[in-house]
Amino acid sequence: MRNHIIQMQRIERNQHCGWNCSEGLQCKPRAYSLLSGFHCRNHAVSSTIFHSVNISTILSCEEGKCSLQLRITASANVSGDMHGVSVCANSAGMIGNCQMYTFGQVGGKNSTGKQVDVGFECIPVRPGQHVFVSLKTLPNYCKAMWSQSYFVPECSHEDIRDEIPECITGKLSYTVDATRKHLIVNVKDAPKETDYNLRLCHRHTVICAGNGTHKTIKPQHLQRSIHLHYSRALPCLCIECLEITIVDLEDLWSDVTYEMNKDQLVWQPRCPVKVTVSLCHTDGKSSCRDLSNVTFSSVDPHPTLCMKVQFTTEVKTWIKCPFSEGNFSVWTAKMMSQGGQQWAEITTWVKANFSVLICEKKSSTQCKGKEGKDFKSLVLDRMKTAVINLSENACEVCVCIKVHRADVLFSIPVLMCNLQCCFNEKKGRL
Repeated sequence: MRNHIIQMQRIERNQHCGWNCSEGLQCKPRAYSLLSGFHCRNHAVSSTIFHSVNISTILSCEEGKCSLQLRITASANVSGDMHGVSVCANSAGMIGNCQMYTFGQVGGKNSTGKQVDVGFECIPVRPGQHVFVSLKTLPNYCKAMWSQSYFVPECSHEDIRDEIPECITGKLSYTVDATRKHLIVNVKDAPKETDYNLRLCHRHTVICAGNGTHKTIKPQHLQRSIHLHYSRALPCLCIECLEITIVDLEDLWSDVTYEMNKDQLVWQPRCPVKVTVSLCHTDGKSSCRDLSNVTFSSVDPHPTLCMKVQFTTEVKTWIKCPFSEGNFSVWTAKMMSQGGQQWAEITTWVKANFSVLICEKKSSTQCKGKEGKDFKSLVLDRMKTAVINLSENACEVCVCIKVHRADVLFSIPVLMCNLQCCFNEKKGRL
């Protein structure tokens, strides 16, 4: 892991940001598989394959609208059978923007040590975002991975504060009517899609406290003045302006992510909101049962795991199931058979504890434990596989295996009964 980078230099505008590599190489962008990046080879390679890595923020403007993009370039010294590189940029979660580049022969058999220069497609980012960038080789050598944290400049940066829509705040001006004890406030150069909430408060260090009356200036009324009444003209009397960009509440969900290494769900809403958040388990219909004893930092991903949010400004409850688009999992379990021998394999991409029950299936949802030592506890490190051998008479009673995570508070068991000798049984979820 390298040190954090916080960009303070000037931000370039409309710079080229796309696929490119050293001249003369047959470079090709490829579709990136998220799971393929987990497995790595413990080969004896140099830990400095990647060098001259440059991460920078550029300002991309088109038809009067500007956005921030992350540009990544790097050089790599070819080693062994290396035939490509990949880059991933993640923010507050595991699922991020990943790209992969393959290239042809670099000098034939004498390719080791040859330098390849690569550049990747731009990655959209937001002001103040914390991005984790990692570079890997193809095939993925464990010792060669390069990683770094990068902080995107905030709205206070002079090159973006007047260019990015979410940074444009407008300017306040005011006059004092001492006779009536009024402040007459106007907003200038404000974006058309923004409401302005104004009030008077008393500043204490960085906090402005008080219970002054809020007054709102709507976008269509920005030319109007707002009158704020004060009781005493004190040196710490301030005008507080809270700008609220008008967005659909559904847009707030775009940043729900899963932290793989911490087994936790993370939600960083795009807008500052006051909410009550809890976890629930959906039955696939309209209801979602509250998980009162489950915390956000102790869950196993599953399509039925959801977040329930109650906005203070809304009567209705919003439910978001971040894994509903696909049965994403950080571990897998499957039945295997060869030469009459039956066994089960459990593979995990994170360090995890598992509870395994060898049982006899009685119905679609029940599995009765057989006599003897039916329970097994497994502790697996990341990228490891455990093998559970079954007895030769497993097919006589159609033995099943039930597996679930034992180190988290929420985990849906996997029930496997698809032995080669029981083709009528299929893998299912309880």
